Amino acid sequence: MKWSHKDRMEQIWIQRELGDELFEEIQQDWYNVVVIRTNSQSLPGDTYKRCDVYVDINNTPRATLFALKFSHKIKKVERI
Repeated sequence: MKWSHKDRMEQIWIQRELGDELFEEIQQDWYNVVVIRTNSQSLPGDTYKRCDVYVDINNTPRATLFALKFSHKIKKVERI
């Protein structure tokens, strides 16, 4: 997406990429969503950005259910 896409427009792009079900799920209070923005790797970086979306889940049972429910869409990343 473009660097000029901020706030609501950025959320629309993220929702489109994640899908409605996953996007709505991570909007719950027990998820901490982290979006890391960097220059695009394939398009001009001064115009386009890459957004990596991470979700921190501190509740082990909820994290397990999340991983089972969305196993086809997520990749587990260990915190360093």
